[in-house]
Amino acid sequence: MIRIFTAARRASARSIRRPVRMGHAARGGGVLALVLLAGCAGPVTVRHVSLVHSYRDTTRTALQGGRPADETMIVLRRHGLLAAWRADPDRAIATLRTQAAGRDDEGDVLFALAELSYRQGLRHHHAQDFLAAAVYAYAFLQPGQTGGPSPYDGRFRQACDLYNLGLAAAFPAPVNVTAQTRALPFGDIVLSADPAQLRWHGRLLERLQPTATLGVGGIPNVYRTPGLGEALTALARPDPAFTPPQPAPQPAPQAAHEAKHLVQPSAVADLTGPAHDDALRAVPTPPAPHGGNDLASGDPTGSGDEAANDGSFSVSDKLRVPASLLLEIDNPRAQVLGAHLTGRLVLRVMDESPDTPIGHARVPAEYDQTAARALSLVDAALWTKEYRGFFDGTTYDGTRPRLIAMTPHRRGNMPVVFIHGTASSPYRWAVMVNDLLEDRRIRDHFDFWFFSYATSNPIPYSAWQLRHAITQAVDSLGGVKADPALGHITLVGHSQGGLLARMLVINPGDRLWDGTAGRPLSSFHLSDSTRELVHETMFPTAMPEIQRVVFISTPQHGSYLAAMSIARLVGSMVSLPVRVTETARDIVTGAGDSTHLNNRVLRLGSVYAMSPHSAFMRTLPTIPMAPDVQAHSIIPVCGNPRDLTHADDGVVSYESAHIPDVQSELVVRNSEHSTQSNPATIAEVQRILLLQLAQNPPQAMTPAAPRHARRAVVARAGRP
Repeated sequence: MIRIFTAARRASARSIRRPVRMGHAARGGGVLALVLLAGCAGPVTVRHVSLVHSYRDTTRTALQGGRPADETMIVLRRHGLLAAWRADPDRAIATLRTQAAGRDDEGDVLFALAELSYRQGLRHHHAQDFLAAAVYAYAFLQPGQTGGPSPYDGRFRQACDLYNLGLAAAFPAPVNVTAQTRALPFGDIVLSADPAQLRWHGRLLERLQPTATLGVGGIPNVYRTPGLGEALTALARPDPAFTPPQPAPQPAPQAAHEAKHLVQPSAVADLTGPAHDDALRAVPTPPAPHGGNDLASGDPTGSGDEAANDGSFSVSDKLRVPASLLLEIDNPRAQVLGAHLTGRLVLRVMDESPDTPIGHARVPAEYDQTAARALSLVDAALWTKEYRGFFDGTTYDGTRPRLIAMTPHRRGNMPVVFIHGTASSPYRWAVMVNDLLEDRRIRDHFDFWFFSYATSNPIPYSAWQLRHAITQAVDSLGGVKADPALGHITLVGHSQGGLLARMLVINPGDRLWDGTAGRPLSSFHLSDSTRELVHETMFPTAMPEIQRVVFISTPQHGSYLAAMSIARLVGSMVSLPVRVTETARDIVTGAGDSTHLNNRVLRLGSVYAMSPHSAFMRTLPTIPMAPDVQAHSIIPVCGNPRDLTHADDGVVSYESAHIPDVQSELVVRNSEHSTQSNPATIAEVQRILLLQLAQNPPQAMTPAAPRHARRAVVARAGRP
């Protein structure tokens, strides 16, 4: 080596002494010297790399669409199959398969076979390659048995992903969960499936769709539950063969109070499906008196279609549930190297099976819950009636007011009713609900219901619809005696929705009517139908089932925006139900010479009512809430003002939203009126629901019989 360096220096010296004669020979000598120097480098090198580069190299897999992981490449080299993999991948996989049995590195080979098969599936889009990847990955993991990989092994999670995504590609939409025989590159697999697993809470699960290829937008937090299985969404269709349990009969005094000889509006319904499509619609409403087409029929739609007003409670036909499909194989390592395998398809639903028993263990199932919730919102198109529901007060005529349940009621779960604001829809609760449902305590002990209404209609009228909706929901589920949890309802109202909620927890007697109309109802000459509707809407009583109310951005003293001329102009453009306008004219006519009522009564829309100067809004805040109702306020304000006296959220001022008699008040700074998606607002609602749970533990929940009795007395006393 010393001689080589000496020769190199001599050649360099000669080139320096004769620079003019430097030609091709000299340049060739320099190149030769560099080659000789390079030959001194060792075959093994070590170099510094960045943390990002290091992690990228060690976590690279075929799941990303590129070359297999280093562990798989090691297996190919050790088995002398690297060249074969590059030349003929299928032959290399078949050869590696024959070399797997009886070797110490059987687990390593199974993982390599899973990844190589998945890579072939990506190349050729063959379902059998993806299915083989899932089978090999399952054998590598062998869940519920000993001898599987350590959870600290990076291949453990990769194998779960190979299994899950392999199933997603092998069982695309619509996923068929029935007994079947499927081809594999090396043979076949016979799969059994229990058809009973497609029945869920009296419904049939159908239109199963993988979520692996769905991208969710509009919901910032996308939640997935890691585990084993193909994440799916399932559409729950009413099962015609299902016979719902009959609700327990209500005591006679309460039934008489609830019915009031009216046909109640069929307010508890699915999201978009017609009434006759739901097998759970089995609770009849009281018969209508003679002349059911008049206002005494209690039909707020004005349709007069009494046959269609069959109250009931159900999950929307458009709402999807998170599910997971597993392919289970007994003794997978013993079967996987044979030509004919047997297994079974197992379907799990998230609310029933967070995990699944396999062998001697309970293995968590894979779910993509946010994708399921988002897809149900897209299918239902909740936002399509937001502005229509504002400008057209008859939006829900013929389709009835809607109380929507996300899932079937489970005994012991306390209902939470979300009530949206003006020109809005249940869609606006999506972000909040998505976050709340990730708290297992909330998901396991609360049911979420959503109320939709035409937001231009008079506030007392919409509150009356909400009251009937909740009453029918409780009655259809057997009542508070059958399930005491139904007597612990929480209302969450945003903006105008908060005013509707307040109307359900007050006992105004005649104060609300007298303050709005300016004179007692007894001084009016009204038809029986008009008088009955006035009683229902303007003389409410506190619902004993409602235990807690959350006001969000609620104009308790009116909205300054509603007092502006532009808001009044927009309010004048809305159309109200015919029966509402007829009732208003009957009141004005029945007032005799009291022409001062014209401006008070005829301006019935919600925009006029929410003006701080309206008689209704000046009266409502003076009526206290029932003493046994716990109330909470969430008040957003723009920016971060030091003085809240002049703060507002762009629609409602802080002074208007603030009320003294609440258990808590949270001011959400740097937030505008639509604060439902604000993390601070969501966290506060979560805190309130957990407080509700702590005060009403499932084992200590008791019926609210004394409150029901009190409601009947108050109702009779409130009659003018």
